[in-house]
Amino acid sequence: MLVGSLCMPPLNPAESNAFLTDGGRIAKLGTLRDGWPYVNPVWYEWDGGAFWIIGKPLAQFVKNIKYDDRAFLVVDKDDFPYVRVNVEARGQIVSEEWRDEWVEMTKRMTLRYVGNLDYLEARLKYPLSVISLTPVRMNTWRVTSFPPDRTFTTEARWNPA
Repeated sequence: MLVGSLCMPPLNPAESNAFLTDGGRIAKLGTLRDGWPYVNPVWYEWDGGAFWIIGKPLAQFVKNIKYDDRAFLVVDKDDFPYVRVNVEARGQIVSEEWRDEWVEMTKRMTLRYVGNLDYLEARLKYPLSVISLTPVRMNTWRVTSFPPDRTFTTEARWNPA
């Protein structure tokens, strides 16, 4: 009987990139607040080397990244067959001023997540915090059969980013 990685193989780089860029998956961003995990759903953009998040300066996850740059991001597919990408990353606030590149990024995200630009004009009236999350290491997971799950028999495999 085949058990383990053949039933839950990782995504290859092309599959991982397609998974992270196709569709409008909401990511879960984990940061640290006073040593405690703080998780927030976020829109993101993946450029192949970093995850980009447009936050608000008063959002708790933005404050958390300013204090401690360690972050964890999960992007998953919540219907079968399940897929997940886990990312340990370092976060950095790269800008808190609207510039053309951030307007364009916000426009792309709005189209990706909302499907139209109705939200964009309202959003541009408020402050922003542009966050870059640089992966330190990542792992991926997908179901090809159900069960077994490789994590019943082996530890997760992490790959340098």
